[in-house]
Amino acid sequence: MSLELTGEPPVPPWLITHSYEDRDAGVLKSGKEAEVFLVERVAADGSSHLLAHKRYRPRYPRKGELEALGFSKGTLYRADAVYQTGWMLKPRERRALEAGSKFGHELAKSMWPALEMETLGRAWRAGASVPFPVEQTEDGILMEYIGDRDGAAPRLATAGLSHEQARDARDQLLESLRVLSTERIVHGDLSAYNMLWWEGRLVLIDFPQAVDAFANPHAPDLLHRDLRNVHEWFTRNRAEFDVEEIFVELVTLLYGGPAADKLTRRQQSGRKIKHFDSPQGR
Repeated sequence: MSLELTGEPPVPPWLITHSYEDRDAGVLKSGKEAEVFLVERVAADGSSHLLAHKRYRPRYPRKGELEALGFSKGTLYRADAVYQTGWMLKPRERRALEAGSKFGHELAKSMWPALEMETLGRAWRAGASVPFPVEQTEDGILMEYIGDRDGAAPRLATAGLSHEQARDARDQLLESLRVLSTERIVHGDLSAYNMLWWEGRLVLIDFPQAVDAFANPHAPDLLHRDLRNVHEWFTRNRAEFDVEEIFVELVTLLYGGPAADKLTRRQQSGRKIKHFDSPQGR
């Protein structure tokens, strides 16, 4: 599925779009649900660039199937019921998800890359700092690679930023969160391990569990958890921010009007919102 053909963001000038061959170039990273592979796109004239191919593992792999498909680890999926709230599903599909049946698991597996592709497209178009989504593949997403031929961009948690750089990263993060909020997007699993730092740019990654604030009633709680998660890292690096103040600002952008006013009053009155446990890092 080409973004250029579906009304999504305009293709950036660095992307090769005609007469090319995509070549596998190794594994970048491995997580619980997916692995990210390096792909070199080579044009007919010999020019090339790198892309990242995020591929989701089969839920129920047959013996030897993971190895045959190039995966290096077994499949381990998160408890994802909170994120699935608001998915547009038929009653039978909803029952299968809730029951945890094989059909339900396969359905969820097919939904994650489609949702991530859609979310990245919306975020990119709005101006958030995320990888450009190139196309959805049979088992994942081909997207912009952040890094160079010597190595991928480090995660924020391991980038070794100075305090000044950490404050710059904080400001970039808050700006991207404001942009996402205007698009009703809540990341839902934000931490210093799913943000990249490259040449002074902070890039948010890993959006399969992102939720739409209008469709998922858990969105404010997930947003508050996201802020608390990243606040800890930024505070350690002398780039703290006020979680409650930013939460109120982002909720106002998410909803506007009476819905935002109600949540804002709840925060200002000191009433606690529901806190989900942080998911394990992938």
